[in-house]
This record gives sequence, C-alpha cells and structure tokens, in this order.
Amino acid sequence: MTQQKEKKRTSVERYMLKHEIEKLEARRSFNMSTSLISLYIPPGTRIPDITSQLKNEYGTATNIKDKSTGKAIQSAISSILSRMKNVQKAGENGLVIFCGITQSNKTEYFAIEPPEPVAIKLYRCDHIFLVDHLKDILETKQRYGIVIVARGGSTIASVQGSKVDIHWDEDSHVPGKHRMGGQSAARFQRATDEAAKAWYAKTAIKMNEIYLENNPVEAIIVGGPALSRSRFLDNKEVDFRLREKVIGVYDVGYEGLQGIRELLEKAEDKLVDFEIISEKKLMKRFMEHLGKDSGLATYGEKFVKEALEKGAVEILLVSEDVDRVTLEIKCGNCEYVKEESIKTKDYNEFIKDLSDRKCPECSNSRMYIESENDLITELNNLAKKADTTLEVISTDHDDGSILYNTFGGIAAILRYKFYDSY
Repeated sequence: MTQQKEKKRTSVERYMLKHEIEKLEARRSFNMSTSLISLYIPPGTRIPDITSQLKNEYGTATNIKDKSTGKAIQSAISSILSRMKNVQKAGENGLVIFCGITQSNKTEYFAIEPPEPVAIKLYRCDHIFLVDHLKDILETKQRYGIVIVARGGSTIASVQGSKVDIHWDEDSHVPGKHRMGGQSAARFQRATDEAAKAWYAKTAIKMNEIYLENNPVEAIIVGGPALSRSRFLDNKEVDFRLREKVIGVYDVGYEGLQGIRELLEKAEDKLVDFEIISEKKLMKRFMEHLGKDSGLATYGEKFVKEALEKGAVEILLVSEDVDRVTLEIKCGNCEYVKEESIKTKDYNEFIKDLSDRKCPECSNSRMYIESENDLITELNNLAKKADTTLEVISTDHDDGSILYNTFGGIAAILRYKFYDSY
C-alpha cells in the first residue's frame, strides 16, 4: 500500500470520525443521570486490566442511591463486557468506547479506533459522552505560515490542514517613486526608503507576535517582489527562530487572498505533504480533464454512482459539506416505521425534536432512530467495493468551494471513458 493511498484513506477516516463525534454530542442519558460511559483505552493497554476495572465498577454501581442510574450503568458495563470478549488488544492507536441508555431509551454502543494514538486512559460516567479528547485527536496539528511582503502592504496568514487563516492584512501607505528631479526628489526618495524600511520592520514585528505567541508554525514560506522580500528577510527585527523556519521564498505580485493563492501554487514543491496542496492538485487534475473533454471526469451523484458500480472510478472527490443523512425512525410501542432525510448540520436538532415527537399511529412518545446512513458513508462503501480512492475535500479553500457550489459536491476522476460524452 502506497503512502499516498494511506493518506487518502486517513482523510475519509477523519471525516467519519468528525461525523461520529457530531452524533455522539447529541446523545443524552435517558433521564439526564450520570449513566453514560466514556472509556478511553490507550495503545498497549492489557484488555484483561480493562475488563477487571469494568467488573469493579459494576459492583460499585450497586451503591448508587438512585437505583435507576445504578441499573443503567450496570446495563452499559454489561454491554461493553460482552463485546470485549472478542477484543484481543486495543489496536495500534488504542480504542475509545461510548455506551449507555440514551434518550432513545435503549442501550447504544459505539466503538471507535481513532486515526492517532489515544493519549489518556479514562473511565467516566456522565449525562453526556465525553468527546473532547477525540476532538483533540481529530484536529490537524501541522501548521505553516504564509508571509507576503511588499512595499505597498503585507499579509500574514497560516494554513492548518485545509484551512487558511489570515491574521494580518494591511496597506503600508508608503509613497511611490517621486517623478520630479532636483534636490527635493533626492530628499523624497530618502524619506520613502526610510518609510519602506520601517514598514518591513513593522511586518517583521507583527510576524514575530503572530507566529511565536498565538499561532506557532512548523515552517514559513515568504512571497512578494524580489527587493521587498530581500529587505524584509534582512531586517534585524525578524526573530532568528522564525528565520530558521523559512523553507521557501517566491516571487508574488499580489497581497491578500489573491497573493496567498498565487504563493500556494508556486510553493507546491515545498508543501506537497500538506493537506491543502494535495486537495488542490486533485481538483486541478479533475478540472483539466473536464476542460479538455477527455471523458475521464464526471460529476453529480447519479453519474458518479453509475461509474462506481461499473468500477470506472479511479479517484472519488466528495465535499465534506455533502450533508445528507437518511434515518429510519421507529416507534418503540407499535410497528410504525418511517424513513427521513436530513442535513448533517441539522442532526443534533433533529435528535432533540425526536425525543418530543409522538408516534402518528399510537401517539406514544417513544420514537427512536433504528438505523442511519449518510451519503458519504454510502459512497465510501461503494468506493471500497470498486477499489476506488475516496478523498473528502474541505470547503475551507477556493477549490473545495468550487467542488461543492459548482459540481454539487460529488465528482470523479475515471480510469477509462465511461460514456461517449458527458
């Protein structure tokens, strides 16, 4: 398995984990008691030690004054123990388990193998599932800085994962060259040179403040006109710790967002391991096929699914904002069943409303979700069957926004021509 495929699979895993966390955050204990169990197991932990701890906690639960809470905890522990019989070890990155009787009035069990090692060992009972540690694992730690410096203005930004944050973007108001001759022109030139020097110093001080205090970075790329870049980097105000992190210097003609786009394109060779660059390259490849009408690119849910079923898709591109979730709703009292589709962003609110909804058949209020399937999960399953690489594309950058807004969030680069034309 190539490193590239490993990385692409990780982007899907990260999306799935993010989606799972959103669902877990919506869960509450059936009576708002501290009966939902969150269990974090670091890699290398002996499973017999965990089962022994759980058995001890089972006995302790008998001493809880609220009998319904105690029984709920014991029910959750029993559910975990029955499944732990089939677990030989915690896994390369450990294991995270959530279990308990939720507002659905049934015991729900979730086991997650995170994409990075679990750093804590934790057993906790609460009225919610504790997911903050999973969120920390999900967050991309790698961050690099972007500095665009010119005589007329500067931009300081950082990129983490696929997200670009502009921390400072300001015009310098340094005058341009004076057209008049004579002594006044010489004095004016000296004054503007001093103003430019002060501007480069101000940019350096601001960069130090941003990257050393609030937004530490692993590497920095610098862009701008050649003379401006040189004078900026030679400025004594540039902290030596940041000077050592400069991995590339490029000629860029703009500041602001337009300058950032230009700099990212020119710095591809230095930033190839960063998520945003890989996503941009995939979108560029898709757009090139589309522009050339090569027959090796398609988009839209219907066409992409057809191509997947025929094994014609090499790389599947899906926007993280493709947010349709199909839910099977059941009544806990009668045979009523209904299928509903909602947007992922509305999931938590839907769960809250479901707890107050009454069955239209028997008027019972015990409505619950029997099963659920979001569109990206469905596409991922199809991709696995077709030996297709799936890449979840962020909308935090322009190319990702184009995928979602222009192509509906679902596109594919094909192995061979699937239709005569698209």
